[in-house]
Parts: sequence; C-alpha cells; structure tokens
Amino acid sequence: MIVSLSERFLKAAICEQTEVIATSQGYEVTLPQVYASGNVVAVTVAAEAGGFVVHDNSYAAMLLERSGTVRAASLTREVAAGVEAYGCEVVNMRVVRRCSTLDEVAISLTLVGCASRLIADQALAVDRAPLFDFKAKLLGKVTGLIGADRIEPNRDVTGHLGSRYKIAFAVLSQSNGRPIAFVEPIADPSALPRKFKEFYDISLNESYAGIERVAVLDDSKTFPPGDALLMQEVGSLVRFSDAANMVSQWATVQ
Repeated sequence: MIVSLSERFLKAAICEQTEVIATSQGYEVTLPQVYASGNVVAVTVAAEAGGFVVHDNSYAAMLLERSGTVRAASLTREVAAGVEAYGCEVVNMRVVRRCSTLDEVAISLTLVGCASRLIADQALAVDRAPLFDFKAKLLGKVTGLIGADRIEPNRDVTGHLGSRYKIAFAVLSQSNGRPIAFVEPIADPSALPRKFKEFYDISLNESYAGIERVAVLDDSKTFPPGDALLMQEVGSLVRFSDAANMVSQWATVQ
C-alpha cells in the first residue's frame, strides 16, 4: 500500500524510532538520532533531588576510546564549548544535563543526544566507512546470492517483555515468505554489547523459535575476543569474508 506524506505519517514514522526501557539507572530512551558508527543514540533520564538528570551513560566517550584514534578525556575538554552550547556539561566522561521540571525533560533528552553526537563525531576519519556503507555492502552480497524478493530490510521485532527492535534485514523462505534468519551487520566493536542485548531479548520470544540470529562482522576491524564470544551465546557470529558460505545455506530453504 502506498502511503502519502502527511503530518500524521511523519509523526508516526519518527515515533516508531523511539523506545523507552526501564533500567536500574532510570529510563533509557532511544532517540531518532544515529551516531556515525550506525548505533542509535540512547540517553538515560532519572529523578534526583530537585528535579531530573539526563545523561548519555558515557556512550560518546566509549565510542571515542574504542575508535583507537583519540583519547576521550582530552577530546571532551576540547569540545566543551560545543557541549555547553547545547546546555550540557561533561561530568566523569558523561554528557549531562539537569532540569527541574517534567516539562523540560523532553528537550533535555534531545539536547543531550545532540551533545553526545557532537563528541562521538570527533572520531570520524575519511578512511573509515560508516555502518551504513558496511550494511549496504552486506545487503548487496546477500541480495546478489538469493534475490531481493527474499530480503526484508528494517524488520520490526519484539523482545520477550515487549521491547521493540529494528533488525537490519530478515532473510525469508522461498515458499511462504516467513523469516528464516535475522541479520545484523556489526561494523564497530562498540556495537557488540547492544546487539548482544537485542539478540538475547529476541531469543527469549518463543514467536521467533527456529529463526537464526546472525551477526556479521566487518573483517577490516578488530573485535574484542570476549565480546565476540559472548555474541555466540545468543546467535551466530560470521565474518563478512564468510558471508557467501552462510547465504548458500539459506538459498535452498523452502
């Protein structure tokens, strides 16, 4: 069905990219923003004496450290003016903003997300392809081997307690078009912990029993052995160079 652009459609499309999950630290809010690594921007909000505190849980700093190109501690000082322009500050490597009323919480979430992105973007280098390039590269390989009609990009899935996720793409069977595999490209080591959480949550949903969960690693990056082994507890871990072998096993699935 073709949907025309409208205020209602656009608002719904943005809202679908937002998720709120209760955690031990407060509420983790996924924003309709994306780091250059391809990871969605997620910030945490919690009540405190006199109001509320919003922070990025040091995620931007972690991305800088894991990029191997810059030390986060020194760079966060360099971009402090930019962070302050968003009404935020850096405290113990976290991007933080405090507010006194509930009415200020929503804009504070957005401002912390913007400031967190500002810091994380400092790790960008022209010779490092972003996740979207790797995702397109992987999608092109899979599509070339089994056909575009068996691929469903951005598949909506649900964890066992109701949390919603968007899988990069699902591979469908030839006969009934049901998913036989959920595939996620992993272009950056920092994405592994979040994808582990996603795959673990999905694995507990009995509705997806029998559907493979596959994480495909970018061969050009070095991934921590411990994190990689952890991913194998909740799904299959495949390097891009071995993707053709993986896809060939799906080619004949009816």
